[in-house]
Amino acid sequence: MKHAPVFPKGRDLDTTATILHSWLAARDEITAVEIDDPAYPQGAGVSNETVFIRVHSARGTEQLVLRVAPAAEHQMFLDPRFRIQHQILVALRQHSAVRVPEPLWLEEDPSVLGRPFYLMRRVTGSVPVSMPVYNMSGFLADATPAQRRTLWEDAMSQLAAIHRVPADTVDFVDRPEYGSSGDQQQLAYWSAHAHWTLEDTIPDTIRTLLQWLTDNRPANSAPGLSWGDARIGNIVFGTDFRVSAVMDWEQASMAGPVADLAWWLVFDEAHSTGLGIPRLDGLGTRAETIDLWQDLTGLRAGDLVWHEVFACLKAGLLSLRTRRVLRLPLVDTGTRRYSFMRRACELVGIPEPQEGL
Repeated sequence: MKHAPVFPKGRDLDTTATILHSWLAARDEITAVEIDDPAYPQGAGVSNETVFIRVHSARGTEQLVLRVAPAAEHQMFLDPRFRIQHQILVALRQHSAVRVPEPLWLEEDPSVLGRPFYLMRRVTGSVPVSMPVYNMSGFLADATPAQRRTLWEDAMSQLAAIHRVPADTVDFVDRPEYGSSGDQQQLAYWSAHAHWTLEDTIPDTIRTLLQWLTDNRPANSAPGLSWGDARIGNIVFGTDFRVSAVMDWEQASMAGPVADLAWWLVFDEAHSTGLGIPRLDGLGTRAETIDLWQDLTGLRAGDLVWHEVFACLKAGLLSLRTRRVLRLPLVDTGTRRYSFMRRACELVGIPEPQEGL
């Protein structure tokens, strides 16, 4: 069986544990600290440095997660805004029904571990990873259709909960320097991201897609919090197949709820039918997902195609960035890869992208 990959960042984990030992011992809530079993997760941790640790103290034994801001050579996003990842966990736990990990301490002084970091309580459970794809192997493939249905319905319920979060409780996510509305901000940001990723050698396909998105931007998009990376692979599920925690808020924005629905649909296709793999029985189809989301939120999936094109463009740019950061070949050989850029071109009705996109 193929195992999920690990993405180390060159850090000596034993040294990190020693430093954290002293740092945690200085916290008022922690005494007599011991740390063991530092480890990188499997199938996650490309964009942020993520380390699992076990802490023994007077409070007992606790499983924690260390998240460290990315170094420049591993940076996936133009502006990671690392602090906001911690800040949004705090806000969601206080003001919403969204199940997120409990944030603990934020350290913004880079002298401790070389870069800012935060610690949160680890939520144990199962995650439908994309490497190897969950529709082929793993706990979901081994589950019954009824269990998968429970998982999918509860995941959609959490997606709807995100879209009920009052905007004023997460207004720090807003990017007014990029524009007045959420989708306008996102267009400006991802255009800048394309220049940063591709060093101003932007292929015509990407220029055409950005222009199409600009020319066809929805006139009346619904504002509100967008998770930004809304997919089943960013959710931890318990043994009851219900959501234990919604993770990875690096792409949070005020782009609105439909942006998340589109991202969900794009990645559902990318990890199933887009690879020629049947979607597991029990997981919602495209039509079922749209219908349930609309029922749960009371919203309409307006301008969905525009949001799907944008989702494909963003995912395609992140794929290009990932291949550069991990120093992978731009053209895959022998491995079937879903092309987000190709799908965006199909939706817009323009020629297929050049090789490497």
